[in-house]
Amino acid sequence: MKRVYIAGGVLGVLVWLAIGLVVAKGPQPEIVVPAEKLFALGPLNVTNTLLTSWVVMAVIILISVVATRSMKLMPSGIQNFVEAVIEFLVGQIEDIAGHENGRRFFMVIATIFLFIICSNWFGLLPFFNAIGKTDDVGHEIFNKIQEQKVAGAPFLKHKKYAGWKMEDSGGIVLVKPGGTASDFSVEAGGTAEATLDRYIVFLAHSLGGFKATEAEMAAPTPDVVKAAAKFMEDTPTAPKLLLAEGDANGEEGVASPALGVTVTGVDFSHSQKLALVVPFFRGVFSDVNNTLAMGICAFVMIEFWGFQALGFGYLKKFFNLNGIMSFVGILELLSEFIRVISFTFRLFGNIFAGEVLILMLTFLMPFLFVDVIYGLELFVGLIQAAVFALLTLVFATMAVERHGEDEHHEGHHDEDSSADALHHPEAAQAH
Repeated sequence: MKRVYIAGGVLGVLVWLAIGLVVAKGPQPEIVVPAEKLFALGPLNVTNTLLTSWVVMAVIILISVVATRSMKLMPSGIQNFVEAVIEFLVGQIEDIAGHENGRRFFMVIATIFLFIICSNWFGLLPFFNAIGKTDDVGHEIFNKIQEQKVAGAPFLKHKKYAGWKMEDSGGIVLVKPGGTASDFSVEAGGTAEATLDRYIVFLAHSLGGFKATEAEMAAPTPDVVKAAAKFMEDTPTAPKLLLAEGDANGEEGVASPALGVTVTGVDFSHSQKLALVVPFFRGVFSDVNNTLAMGICAFVMIEFWGFQALGFGYLKKFFNLNGIMSFVGILELLSEFIRVISFTFRLFGNIFAGEVLILMLTFLMPFLFVDVIYGLELFVGLIQAAVFALLTLVFATMAVERHGEDEHHEGHHDEDSSADALHHPEAAQAH
């Protein structure tokens, strides 16, 4: 009987995986590290991660307004939920920093925690990285070749242009399950003319069905280029080369050494297109710029609280000419700035890695391990928000700690001071 259960379980998993591969298999992932630009507002380039951060902020503000619009002495519904969250955060912050410092730090620490956790969880919504506008990679490649021809110099570095094969690449696009990808590489040292011949063979092979070996695509002979161009011309569903009239050395296009003509563009109107979906929404902290901004904000607030509590005496822990303490002060100063890097890459690394993992598993094994990873990412999102907020709180408490010690020596120290709270077990663990 035990074997029957095991066999049934294995069969169920295989059937579930098969259904996922047929129904929900994601497209071959194209991992893009920088945030993609959607549009510009004057000098400001609005990226998908920036747009997502605005949406998250709007949702947090909306929830706050709704929860406090008609507050009752006996809370219920959303007011009850918001009050429970705020009460929990107040309690945790005061346990670590003490009552007075806890109230001083609360607004910043709570804002950091709520913004990060909402951003992390928003990034798990199913339409993230799936709906967006398209970047027409096919035309982009030709434009780059054309620009290099005008520059009159070989390409300076290797670059890969990748995208999905699509029937339509205009307007708002939904990433279709199972979409196949293709890529074309511009080689460092290659001329615009030689790169164009390679691109002609690539288009005929990838989007038209022309048969070519990897060696022929990497370094095509004139005969292969001519055969590829003839195939594209004769095949209705293949891209078409737009040729200049008259002199093959005209400046309006790029001359093909193999064909002896000047190509001015590529027509994809009756063929598949090579395009990449630029999602409207992407995880806020999968962009290192956003994590760096959060790290800088945390750093500025920590230093502000230190100066607020100790005045210019706060600088004594960095600049001390008392023997070995001068060296310790330099280490302290370096650690203040290193915290920004630590804040930045800890949050970015975890969130970006989770996003890549979900994309890869959706492509490889949909409906199987993706569900487990989604559950794990919910937990990771919470942990990363808590770690960022708690570290900011602990560092802020350390920044004002000497002020508390001076008051203690003067006989004005309170039992709930930040110095005592710093030695609380939770603070030690967070640190």
